[in-house]
Amino acid sequence: MLQVTELNEEAIALRRNAPQIADRVMFGVKALYGLSRQSIDLPLNDTEKIESGQICLTTDPEADETTNIGIIDFPNGSLKVCYGAQAVFPGLHRLIVEQKFDPSLLDPVRLVATDECTTTPDYTGWQALGCLEFLPGSPWAGAGGG
Repeated sequence: MLQVTELNEEAIALRRNAPQIADRVMFGVKALYGLSRQSIDLPLNDTEKIESGQICLTTDPEADETTNIGIIDFPNGSLKVCYGAQAVFPGLHRLIVEQKFDPSLLDPVRLVATDECTTTPDYTGWQALGCLEFLPGSPWAGAGGG
């Protein structure tokens, strides 16, 4: 750590030329989309479930400032990212068209996804452990999963 007690030309030059160590980097996520590889059993209530169809995730334009950010910790080889997302399930559209459920099910399903990752030594990939939290207003508000 560079210790300077007064500000002068020499102190400024020392600060400018001091090595900068950035072992952690914070970044923002500006856009996100994802498609599931397969359908899942999507619970509607305690007794009913449907096939979701291919799930599509996109960035939530109403996400708050605590989401869509990440930090990479180079010395520990770790990465943590928090996304604000909206999900679309074609299976819900089928339910509405068949008039089996309230059309409000087509409102955006809002969620926060947090991924805690371990990076490969050369930073070309990572293994992620993810967690989902459905936000208030979603049919699954309060539910979570990992």
